[in-house]
Amino acid sequence: MEKYSPYGEKRSEKAAILLTRIAKTLFVDDCNCLLCGKELVEKNRSGLCPDCLAKLPLNDGEICRKCGRKLANEADYCNTCQNNDRYFDVARSVCVYEDGATALVHGLKFGNKRYFAPGLANMMTDKYLDEKFDCDCVLAVPLSDKRKRKRGYNQSDLLAREISRALRLDYMKGVVVKTRDNEEQAKLGHARREENVQGVYKVTDAEAVKGKRVLVVDDVLTTGATASEVARVLLKAKAKSVSVLTFASTKYKVPSETGDREGENEDEMV
Repeated sequence: MEKYSPYGEKRSEKAAILLTRIAKTLFVDDCNCLLCGKELVEKNRSGLCPDCLAKLPLNDGEICRKCGRKLANEADYCNTCQNNDRYFDVARSVCVYEDGATALVHGLKFGNKRYFAPGLANMMTDKYLDEKFDCDCVLAVPLSDKRKRKRGYNQSDLLAREISRALRLDYMKGVVVKTRDNEEQAKLGHARREENVQGVYKVTDAEAVKGKRVLVVDDVLTTGATASEVARVLLKAKAKSVSVLTFASTKYKVPSETGDREGENEDEMV
């Protein structure tokens, strides 16, 4: 006669819950919208239903010619790019970092929803083609080993791999590394962000990027300090040029809107 064990049942229940979570992380449910979960009548490149796609805050209209962030006026450049060295040629993003775009980034970056990466990368690939970028290779903004162990993955690496595959460009895995675990940029104001990234990155294989037009991929661009520092070490290693592509970028905020320095009150989850 089989004996009943409430403890065994609890263990089985916990195991089932764990397996379900693992399955949701590893296997893409490409029949449902990434944002609202509604069943997709037709599969599409974004992974979003027509309603959510229509509401996505696309980064068009008036933008800074350098960093690509949305501006509230018709200026050519934001004050941040005018007053700081920006070593990349140009940076562009698909969306403004708000509403549905924020939810997608948070899901990928903090929610362990790695299956978001293909849809976001497809939209970024389309942006690359729309902007007529012309690059030879792709690399991701790296995480420190400590932060990668904590999160389990680098979301920018997931995006970069998909983009390199779609564009048939070489993926430069590990060519740029983060040498130390600096403070999180999201917790710092504008001036501190500039200082915080200095000397943090290095190129491990200069020959791999020498004479190449490099595409640097990240999830979000805020002030552009991180992207610029990665570009600086690439140019020092004799890369021909550096372009930056992100899924989202924050709106440029003038000092009067932030209450102090630009970037002081940016979303702490960027």
